[in-house]
Amino acid sequence: MLAIRLSRATTWLRPLLTGLGVVVVITFLAFELARLPGLKLLGPLVLALLGGAAWRLARSGRVAGAMPGSRFAAKVLLRLGIVLLGVRLDMRALAAVGPTVLVGSALGILVAFTVIELVGRSWGVARDLRRSIAVGTAVCGASAIAAALPVLRAEEKHASLSVAVVSVLGTIGVVAFAAWDGLALVSSRVVAAVAGASLQEVGHVVAAGAAVGGVEGDLALLVKLSRVVLLAPVLMLLGWWLRREAATDPAGAAGAQAAGQQRLPPILPGFVIGFLALSAVTSLGWLSADGVRYLTLGGTLLTAAAMAGIGLGVQFRGLGKAGRQALALGVVGFVALLAVMSTYYALTLS
Repeated sequence: MLAIRLSRATTWLRPLLTGLGVVVVITFLAFELARLPGLKLLGPLVLALLGGAAWRLARSGRVAGAMPGSRFAAKVLLRLGIVLLGVRLDMRALAAVGPTVLVGSALGILVAFTVIELVGRSWGVARDLRRSIAVGTAVCGASAIAAALPVLRAEEKHASLSVAVVSVLGTIGVVAFAAWDGLALVSSRVVAAVAGASLQEVGHVVAAGAAVGGVEGDLALLVKLSRVVLLAPVLMLLGWWLRREAATDPAGAAGAQAAGQQRLPPILPGFVIGFLALSAVTSLGWLSADGVRYLTLGGTLLTAAAMAGIGLGVQFRGLGKAGRQALALGVVGFVALLAVMSTYYALTLS
């Protein structure tokens, strides 16, 4: 019996080995490159995604043998990574930042989603692409996009585009915030709060906070963490929204009825339940600082591996128009978020 089970496991695993091997190499290189000062802002997730896309491009599309493993990474490892990243979400941070910051973060998320959805729809931007950009802009960049992918069921090329867009805009934003603080047009406290409320990646906010310096720099990170805390509610609302769309879409309902079953997106996917469970463990203080650090590292490794798998699956043909639309939409969303958050914190912190 044991021999039969081992044989079945080997048969299942063998087709995945080539792709998983490539994913492991790309992930390792991404973490090493992320140590370099010039690439540190991008972070391992973005670098892994770019590495996977570069590998596919260098192979001129001859990647059929790696596809089963890359798809496994992009789906299974992604969900496992998201669950582990739940340890970063300490709900006690809500009490630390106070109601002003939490209300501001909720307002920013609402503005980013609304503007990007409406503008993207009017431009004819693909639904999964505009919503991936919205999640990345509103919450926490590549990590939020990765967490939302199983809910959005986004195409690999659209996931890659959205990650690239928020990464590029966030990197430019760090420089812009440093310049803004240097001009001394408003207080450094306001600049730091707006940076935390609008920059996409945690790394971007840390860099902007360092440029501002002092206690104000710490405020930038606290504001950013309030957005990260809202990731789980955003994913649940997104699941509800997509489920409602699927239920009210005549074409989708007819197709499901013809197939003899109604398959709607879950309101609360299993990986989100795991994410919230680990968040609760952290919030209750049941994990040591070392435990949180190691589980966070494991989650980041698995998520970076998933990004490499997504990069390996990118189809470059036909990306021209979608790429221009994605960048323009990202700029529109970022500018809208920046305008609203600047006004909000100028009024509440001045």
